Amino acid sequence: MTPTIQFDRVSKQYRLGLARTSLPSVISQSIKGLSKPAPKESADSKILWALQDISFELGQGQSLALVGSNGAGKTTILKLLANIIKPTSGRVTLNGKLSALIELGAGFHPDLTGRENIFLNGIILGLSKKEIERRFEEIVDFSEISRFIDTPVKRYSSGMVVRLGFAVAACIKPDILLVDEVLAVGDAAFQEKCLKRIRSLVQDGTSIIFVSHNFYLVRATCDSALYLEKGRIVDRGETLNVIATYERALHAERARKLEVAQSEQITSGADIEITRVEVLNEDGQAASALLSNRPAQVKIHYNAYRDMGVLSASVFIMRSDGLTCCEMRTSLDNVRFTVNRGEGVVCVTLEPLQLITGTYIIEGGFLNESDSMGITVKRSDWFFVKGEGLSYEERNGVFRPRTHWEHQHSGNGIENIKIGGNGKSWS
Repeated sequence: MTPTIQFDRVSKQYRLGLARTSLPSVISQSIKGLSKPAPKESADSKILWALQDISFELGQGQSLALVGSNGAGKTTILKLLANIIKPTSGRVTLNGKLSALIELGAGFHPDLTGRENIFLNGIILGLSKKEIERRFEEIVDFSEISRFIDTPVKRYSSGMVVRLGFAVAACIKPDILLVDEVLAVGDAAFQEKCLKRIRSLVQDGTSIIFVSHNFYLVRATCDSALYLEKGRIVDRGETLNVIATYERALHAERARKLEVAQSEQITSGADIEITRVEVLNEDGQAASALLSNRPAQVKIHYNAYRDMGVLSASVFIMRSDGLTCCEMRTSLDNVRFTVNRGEGVVCVTLEPLQLITGTYIIEGGFLNESDSMGITVKRSDWFFVKGEGLSYEERNGVFRPRTHWEHQHSGNGIENIKIGGNGKSWS
Protein backbone atom coordinates (compact mmCIF):
# COMPACT_ATOMS: atom_id res chain seq x y z
CA MET A 1 0.00 0.00 0.00
CA THR A 2 1.32 3.44 -0.97
CA PRO A 3 2.00 5.63 2.12
CA THR A 4 -0.15 8.74 2.47
CA ILE A 5 2.85 10.66 3.86
CA GLN A 6 6.51 9.88 3.29
CA PHE A 7 9.56 11.73 4.61
CA ASP A 8 12.76 10.45 3.00
CA ARG A 9 15.98 11.70 4.66
CA VAL A 10 14.62 15.23 4.96
CA SER A 11 16.75 18.08 6.33
CA LYS A 12 15.92 21.77 6.66
CA GLN A 13 18.54 24.49 7.13
CA TYR A 14 18.03 28.14 8.08
CA ARG A 15 20.60 30.89 7.91
CA LEU A 16 20.61 33.13 10.97
CA GLY A 17 21.02 36.90 10.83
CA LEU A 18 19.77 39.58 8.46
CA ALA A 19 17.23 38.22 6.00
CA ARG A 20 15.87 41.54 4.65
CA THR A 21 17.11 42.61 1.21
CA SER A 22 15.27 45.91 0.73
CA LEU A 23 17.44 48.93 -0.19
CA PRO A 24 16.85 50.83 3.12
CA SER A 25 17.75 47.78 5.23
CA VAL A 26 20.90 47.09 3.19
CA ILE A 27 22.03 50.75 3.47
CA SER A 28 21.28 50.77 7.22
CA GLN A 29 23.26 47.57 7.74
CA SER A 30 26.19 48.97 5.71
CA ILE A 31 26.30 52.15 7.81
CA LYS A 32 26.26 50.09 11.01
CA GLY A 33 29.11 48.04 9.63
CA LEU A 34 31.20 51.14 8.96
CA SER A 35 30.60 52.67 12.38
CA LYS A 36 31.06 49.51 14.43
CA PRO A 37 33.05 46.45 13.45
CA ALA A 38 30.88 43.34 13.51
CA PRO A 39 32.05 40.51 15.77
CA LYS A 40 33.72 37.70 13.91
CA GLU A 41 31.49 34.69 13.48
CA SER A 42 32.20 31.38 11.90
CA ALA A 43 30.06 30.27 8.98
CA ASP A 44 28.70 27.39 11.07
CA SER A 45 27.43 29.75 13.81
CA LYS A 46 25.06 31.38 11.29
CA ILE A 47 23.46 28.09 10.28
CA LEU A 48 20.58 26.38 12.11
CA TRP A 49 19.54 22.87 11.18
CA ALA A 50 15.85 22.73 12.10
CA LEU A 51 15.66 19.13 10.84
CA GLN A 52 18.43 16.63 10.16
CA ASP A 53 17.94 13.41 8.19
CA ILE A 54 14.30 12.77 9.16
CA SER A 55 12.56 9.72 7.67
CA PHE A 56 9.12 8.29 8.45
CA GLU A 57 5.98 7.04 6.74
CA LEU A 58 2.28 7.29 7.58
CA GLY A 59 -0.38 5.15 5.98
CA GLN A 60 -4.07 5.73 5.34
CA GLY A 61 -6.12 5.95 8.52
CA GLN A 62 -3.08 6.21 10.79
CA SER A 63 -2.36 8.92 13.37
CA LEU A 64 1.08 10.19 14.38
CA ALA A 65 2.00 12.53 17.23
CA LEU A 66 5.08 14.74 17.11
CA VAL A 67 6.40 15.39 20.62
CA GLY A 68 9.40 17.30 21.87
CA SER A 69 10.41 20.59 23.44
CA ASN A 70 10.10 23.97 21.74
CA GLY A 71 12.50 24.19 18.83
CA ALA A 72 12.64 20.42 18.34
CA GLY A 73 11.44 20.67 14.73
CA LYS A 74 7.77 19.71 15.03
CA THR A 75 6.29 22.78 13.35
CA THR A 76 8.99 22.65 10.66
CA ILE A 77 7.73 19.18 9.70
CA LEU A 78 4.17 20.50 9.51
CA LYS A 79 5.22 23.45 7.34
CA LEU A 80 7.06 21.11 4.99
CA LEU A 81 3.96 18.93 4.75
CA ALA A 82 1.78 21.97 4.11
CA ASN A 83 4.20 23.11 1.37
CA ILE A 84 4.81 26.41 3.18
CA ILE A 85 8.55 25.81 3.03
CA LYS A 86 10.81 23.51 0.98
CA PRO A 87 13.35 21.01 2.36
CA THR A 88 17.05 21.76 2.05
CA SER A 89 17.61 18.12 1.17
CA GLY A 90 15.55 14.95 1.02
CA ARG A 91 12.04 14.39 -0.30
CA VAL A 92 8.54 14.93 1.08
CA THR A 93 5.78 12.94 -0.65
CA LEU A 94 2.03 13.38 -0.08
CA ASN A 95 -0.73 11.31 -1.62
CA GLY A 96 -4.13 12.91 -1.13
CA LYS A 97 -5.91 16.13 -0.23
CA LEU A 98 -4.37 17.93 2.74
CA SER A 99 -6.02 20.21 5.32
CA ALA A 100 -3.97 22.01 7.95
CA LEU A 101 -4.66 23.84 11.18
CA ILE A 102 -1.13 24.81 12.16
CA GLU A 103 -1.54 28.42 13.21
CA LEU A 104 -4.36 30.31 14.90
CA GLY A 105 -6.38 32.05 12.20
CA ALA A 106 -4.08 30.97 9.38
CA GLY A 107 -5.86 31.45 6.06
CA PHE A 108 -8.56 33.72 7.50
CA HIS A 109 -8.94 37.28 6.26
CA PRO A 110 -9.79 39.46 9.28
CA ASP A 111 -12.05 41.83 7.31
CA LEU A 112 -14.16 39.01 5.86
CA THR A 113 -17.05 37.43 7.74
CA GLY A 114 -17.02 33.88 9.04
CA ARG A 115 -19.27 32.85 6.15
CA GLU A 116 -16.94 34.41 3.57
CA ASN A 117 -13.89 32.84 5.19
CA ILE A 118 -15.47 29.39 5.03
CA PHE A 119 -15.83 29.73 1.27
CA LEU A 120 -12.36 31.26 0.94
CA ASN A 121 -10.70 28.45 2.92
CA GLY A 122 -12.70 25.78 1.15
CA ILE A 123 -11.58 27.05 -2.25
CA ILE A 124 -7.96 27.26 -1.06
CA LEU A 125 -8.26 23.62 0.06
CA GLY A 126 -9.45 22.63 -3.41
CA LEU A 127 -13.22 22.39 -2.98
CA SER A 128 -15.72 23.68 -5.50
CA LYS A 129 -18.37 26.21 -4.52
CA LYS A 130 -21.05 23.49 -4.67
CA GLU A 131 -19.03 21.23 -2.36
CA ILE A 132 -18.62 24.06 0.14
CA GLU A 133 -22.33 24.87 0.00
CA ARG A 134 -23.16 21.22 0.62
CA ARG A 135 -20.97 21.14 3.75
CA PHE A 136 -21.60 24.70 4.92
CA GLU A 137 -24.27 23.88 7.54
CA GLU A 138 -22.15 21.04 8.96
CA ILE A 139 -19.18 23.41 9.34
CA VAL A 140 -21.26 26.10 11.06
CA ASP A 141 -22.99 23.59 13.36
CA PHE A 142 -19.64 22.09 14.39
CA SER A 143 -18.11 25.51 15.10
CA GLU A 144 -21.06 26.51 17.31
CA ILE A 145 -20.77 30.15 16.24
CA SER A 146 -23.80 30.42 13.93
CA ARG A 147 -24.88 33.63 15.67
CA PHE A 148 -21.65 35.34 14.54
CA ILE A 149 -21.21 33.73 11.12
CA ASP A 150 -21.86 37.04 9.33
CA THR A 151 -19.55 39.03 11.64
CA PRO A 152 -16.01 39.95 10.49
CA VAL A 153 -13.44 37.49 11.86
CA LYS A 154 -11.36 40.34 13.31
CA ARG A 155 -14.07 40.67 15.98
CA TYR A 156 -13.85 36.98 16.95
CA SER A 157 -12.18 35.80 20.12
CA SER A 158 -9.23 33.40 19.77
CA GLY A 159 -11.49 30.53 20.81
CA MET A 160 -14.03 31.39 18.10
CA VAL A 161 -11.29 31.50 15.47
CA VAL A 162 -10.09 28.04 16.53
CA ARG A 163 -13.64 26.69 16.42
CA LEU A 164 -14.21 27.95 12.90
CA GLY A 165 -10.75 26.94 11.70
CA PHE A 166 -11.02 23.39 13.02
CA ALA A 167 -14.57 23.06 11.71
CA VAL A 168 -13.44 23.96 8.19
CA ALA A 169 -10.36 21.72 8.37
CA ALA A 170 -12.23 18.69 9.75
CA CYS A 171 -15.58 18.89 7.98
CA ILE A 172 -14.16 18.77 4.45
CA LYS A 173 -12.98 15.22 5.27
CA PRO A 174 -9.38 15.51 4.00
CA ASP A 175 -7.04 12.62 3.25
CA ILE A 176 -4.41 14.25 5.50
CA LEU A 177 -5.07 16.54 8.49
CA LEU A 178 -2.35 18.52 10.30
CA VAL A 179 -3.14 19.88 13.77
CA ASP A 180 -0.61 21.96 15.72
CA GLU A 181 -1.40 22.83 19.35
CA VAL A 182 -4.39 25.02 18.44
CA LEU A 183 -6.81 22.83 20.42
CA ALA A 184 -5.24 24.20 23.60
CA VAL A 185 -7.16 27.45 23.02
CA GLY A 186 -10.58 25.81 22.97
CA ASP A 187 -12.54 24.96 26.10
CA ALA A 188 -12.72 21.41 27.47
CA ALA A 189 -16.07 20.61 25.84
CA PHE A 190 -14.84 21.73 22.41
CA GLN A 191 -11.57 19.81 22.84
CA GLU A 192 -13.58 16.65 23.49
CA LYS A 193 -15.70 17.37 20.42
CA CYS A 194 -12.56 17.82 18.30
CA LEU A 195 -11.06 14.57 19.61
CA LYS A 196 -14.21 12.67 18.67
CA ARG A 197 -14.07 14.17 15.18
CA ILE A 198 -10.38 13.27 14.83
CA ARG A 199 -11.12 9.65 15.83
CA SER A 200 -13.99 9.60 13.34
CA LEU A 201 -11.72 10.92 10.57
CA VAL A 202 -9.09 8.27 11.33
CA GLN A 203 -11.73 5.53 11.19
CA ASP A 204 -12.81 6.90 7.79
CA GLY A 205 -9.24 6.74 6.47
CA THR A 206 -7.81 10.22 7.15
CA SER A 207 -4.13 10.34 8.16
CA ILE A 208 -3.50 12.64 11.14
CA ILE A 209 -0.32 14.45 12.16
CA PHE A 210 -0.89 15.88 15.64
CA VAL A 211 1.35 18.23 17.63
CA SER A 212 0.64 19.04 21.27
CA HIS A 213 2.45 19.45 24.58
CA ASN A 214 -0.61 17.97 26.30
CA PHE A 215 0.26 14.29 26.75
CA TYR A 216 -3.35 13.40 27.48
CA LEU A 217 -4.56 14.77 24.16
CA VAL A 218 -1.71 12.96 22.43
CA ARG A 219 -2.50 9.63 24.07
CA ALA A 220 -6.19 9.98 23.35
CA THR A 221 -5.59 10.86 19.69
CA CYS A 222 -2.59 8.99 18.29
CA ASP A 223 -1.49 5.36 18.21
CA SER A 224 2.13 6.18 17.30
CA ALA A 225 4.56 9.02 17.99
CA LEU A 226 7.91 10.58 17.07
CA TYR A 227 10.04 12.19 19.78
CA LEU A 228 12.16 14.98 18.28
CA GLU A 229 14.98 16.94 19.86
CA LYS A 230 17.08 19.58 18.08
CA GLY A 231 15.87 18.44 14.69
CA ARG A 232 16.65 14.76 15.15
CA ILE A 233 14.50 11.73 15.96
CA VAL A 234 15.23 10.48 19.49
CA ASP A 235 12.55 7.79 19.66
CA ARG A 236 9.64 6.43 17.64
CA GLY A 237 6.98 3.79 18.19
CA GLU A 238 3.80 3.32 20.22
CA THR A 239 2.57 6.55 21.78
CA LEU A 240 2.77 5.39 25.41
CA ASN A 241 6.37 4.21 25.04
CA VAL A 242 7.55 7.33 23.21
CA ILE A 243 5.90 9.66 25.73
CA ALA A 244 7.54 7.69 28.56
CA THR A 245 10.94 8.33 26.94
CA TYR A 246 10.13 12.02 26.54
CA GLU A 247 8.90 12.30 30.14
CA ARG A 248 12.13 10.79 31.44
CA ALA A 249 14.09 13.42 29.53
CA LEU A 250 11.84 16.18 30.90
CA HIS A 251 12.24 14.86 34.42
CA ALA A 252 16.02 14.85 34.12
CA GLU A 253 16.01 18.46 32.88
CA ARG A 254 13.62 19.57 35.62
CA ALA A 255 15.76 17.84 38.22
CA ARG A 256 18.86 19.65 36.94
CA LYS A 257 17.15 23.04 37.14
CA LEU A 258 15.79 22.18 40.57
CA GLU A 259 19.26 21.32 41.86
CA VAL A 260 20.50 24.74 40.75
CA ALA A 261 17.57 26.50 42.45
CA GLN A 262 18.03 24.48 45.62
CA SER A 263 21.76 25.18 45.76
CA GLU A 264 20.95 28.90 45.58
CA GLN A 265 18.37 28.46 48.32
CA ILE A 266 20.83 26.67 50.59
CA THR A 267 23.36 29.48 50.28
CA SER A 268 20.75 32.15 50.96
CA GLY A 269 20.99 31.71 54.73
CA ALA A 270 17.62 30.03 55.37
CA ASP A 271 17.00 29.08 59.01
CA ILE A 272 15.61 25.68 58.03
CA GLU A 273 16.56 23.45 55.14
CA ILE A 274 14.64 20.51 53.69
CA THR A 275 17.34 17.97 52.98
CA ARG A 276 15.17 15.53 51.04
CA VAL A 277 11.58 14.50 50.29
CA GLU A 278 11.00 10.76 50.14
CA VAL A 279 8.12 8.76 48.69
CA LEU A 280 7.91 5.33 50.34
CA ASN A 281 5.81 2.24 49.68
CA GLU A 282 3.77 0.39 52.31
CA ASP A 283 6.92 -1.41 53.51
CA GLY A 284 8.66 1.90 54.19
CA GLN A 285 11.01 1.44 51.26
CA ALA A 286 11.91 4.16 48.75
CA ALA A 287 10.33 3.21 45.42
CA SER A 288 10.12 4.72 41.96
CA ALA A 289 6.90 2.78 41.30
CA LEU A 290 3.92 2.60 43.63
CA LEU A 291 0.56 0.83 43.54
CA SER A 292 -2.54 2.98 43.59
CA ASN A 293 -4.53 0.66 45.87
CA ARG A 294 -1.79 0.32 48.52
CA PRO A 295 -0.61 2.75 51.24
CA ALA A 296 2.21 5.20 50.63
CA GLN A 297 4.20 7.59 52.82
CA VAL A 298 5.74 10.98 52.20
CA LYS A 299 8.63 11.98 54.45
CA ILE A 300 10.04 15.51 54.65
CA HIS A 301 13.55 15.44 56.16
CA TYR A 302 14.82 18.76 57.50
CA ASN A 303 17.68 20.44 59.32
CA ALA A 304 16.81 23.49 61.45
CA TYR A 305 19.69 25.86 62.28
CA ARG A 306 17.76 27.51 65.13
CA ASP A 307 14.57 27.00 67.13
CA MET A 308 11.74 27.73 64.67
CA GLY A 309 8.69 27.39 66.92
CA VAL A 310 5.36 26.18 65.53
CA LEU A 311 5.38 25.58 61.79
CA SER A 312 2.96 24.27 59.18
CA ALA A 313 3.96 21.53 56.72
CA SER A 314 2.54 21.17 53.22
CA VAL A 315 2.61 18.38 50.64
CA PHE A 316 1.54 18.84 47.02
CA ILE A 317 1.22 15.94 44.58
CA MET A 318 1.70 17.08 40.98
CA ARG A 319 1.22 15.20 37.73
CA SER A 320 3.85 15.25 34.98
CA ASP A 321 1.88 17.83 32.96
CA GLY A 322 2.01 20.29 35.90
CA LEU A 323 -1.51 19.66 37.24
CA THR A 324 -1.71 19.78 41.05
CA CYS A 325 -3.64 16.66 42.03
CA CYS A 326 -4.05 17.35 45.72
CA GLU A 327 -2.76 19.38 48.64
CA MET A 328 -2.19 18.24 52.22
CA ARG A 329 -1.41 20.62 55.07
CA THR A 330 -0.99 20.06 58.76
CA SER A 331 -2.96 23.25 59.42
CA LEU A 332 -5.97 21.93 57.46
CA ASP A 333 -5.92 18.72 59.52
CA ASN A 334 -5.58 20.64 62.83
CA VAL A 335 -2.11 19.20 63.41
CA ARG A 336 0.46 21.33 65.24
CA PHE A 337 4.17 20.62 65.63
CA THR A 338 7.14 22.55 66.97
CA VAL A 339 10.53 22.59 65.29
CA ASN A 340 13.61 23.05 67.46
CA ARG A 341 17.19 23.28 66.34
CA GLY A 342 18.47 20.04 64.84
CA GLU A 343 17.32 17.38 62.40
CA GLY A 344 13.83 15.96 62.06
CA VAL A 345 11.25 14.32 59.83
CA VAL A 346 7.60 15.13 59.10
CA CYS A 347 5.66 12.20 57.69
CA VAL A 348 2.19 11.89 56.16
CA THR A 349 0.60 8.55 55.24
CA LEU A 350 -1.95 8.01 52.47
CA GLU A 351 -4.09 4.91 52.95
CA PRO A 352 -4.30 4.06 50.09
CA LEU A 353 -2.48 6.30 47.61
CA GLN A 354 -5.48 6.34 45.18
CA LEU A 355 -3.72 8.11 42.27
CA ILE A 356 -4.51 6.63 38.87
CA THR A 357 -1.84 5.45 36.43
CA GLY A 358 0.68 8.17 35.64
CA THR A 359 3.93 9.91 36.56
CA TYR A 360 4.02 12.26 39.54
CA ILE A 361 6.26 14.36 41.76
CA ILE A 362 5.78 15.60 45.33
CA GLU A 363 6.66 19.03 46.67
CA GLY A 364 7.12 19.27 50.41
CA GLY A 365 7.44 22.56 52.24
CA PHE A 366 7.27 24.50 55.49
CA LEU A 367 5.24 27.63 56.20
CA ASN A 368 4.97 29.83 59.26
CA GLU A 369 2.40 29.03 61.94
CA SER A 370 -0.33 31.15 60.33
CA ASP A 371 0.21 29.61 56.87
CA SER A 372 0.72 33.11 55.49
CA MET A 373 4.34 32.79 54.33
CA GLY A 374 6.35 29.98 52.81
CA ILE A 375 9.77 29.30 54.32
CA THR A 376 11.33 26.54 52.24
CA VAL A 377 10.34 23.85 49.71
CA LYS A 378 11.90 20.83 48.05
CA ARG A 379 10.70 18.23 45.58
CA SER A 380 10.96 14.47 45.56
CA ASP A 381 12.21 12.35 42.72
CA TRP A 382 9.67 11.53 40.01
CA PHE A 383 7.73 8.34 40.63
CA PHE A 384 5.28 6.19 38.69
CA VAL A 385 1.91 4.98 39.93
CA LYS A 386 0.33 1.81 38.58
CA GLY A 387 -3.43 1.80 38.98
CA GLU A 388 -6.49 0.28 37.40
CA GLY A 389 -7.65 3.62 35.99
CA LEU A 390 -6.04 5.10 32.90
CA SER A 391 -4.72 8.66 32.96
CA TYR A 392 -4.36 9.54 29.29
CA GLU A 393 -7.63 11.47 29.16
CA GLU A 394 -8.39 14.45 31.37
CA ARG A 395 -11.95 13.27 31.95
CA ASN A 396 -10.56 10.27 33.86
CA GLY A 397 -9.50 12.60 36.68
CA VAL A 398 -6.47 12.12 38.91
CA PHE A 399 -7.47 9.63 41.59
CA ARG A 400 -9.68 6.61 42.19
CA PRO A 401 -11.58 7.00 45.49
CA ARG A 402 -12.39 4.24 47.94
CA THR A 403 -15.82 2.92 46.99
CA HIS A 404 -18.66 0.81 48.35
CA TRP A 405 -21.37 -0.26 45.90
CA GLU A 406 -24.84 -1.36 46.94
CA HIS A 407 -27.56 -2.88 44.78
CA GLN A 408 -31.10 -3.15 46.12
CA HIS A 409 -33.75 -4.98 44.13
CA SER A 410 -37.27 -6.01 45.07
CA GLY A 411 -39.09 -8.60 43.00
CA ASN A 412 -41.53 -11.40 43.80
CA GLY A 413 -41.50 -10.28 47.39
CA ILE A 414 -37.76 -10.96 47.71
CA GLU A 415 -35.22 -8.19 48.32
CA ASN A 416 -31.64 -8.80 47.27
CA ILE A 417 -28.73 -6.65 48.44
CA LYS A 418 -25.32 -6.96 46.82
CA ILE A 419 -22.39 -5.19 48.39
CA GLY A 420 -18.88 -4.75 47.02
CA GLY A 421 -16.22 -2.28 46.06
CA ASN A 422 -12.56 -1.49 46.53
CA GLY A 423 -12.97 -0.26 50.10
CA LYS A 424 -13.13 -2.22 53.33
CA SER A 425 -16.06 -4.58 53.85
CA TRP A 426 -19.13 -3.10 55.46
CA SER A 427 -22.70 -4.13 56.13
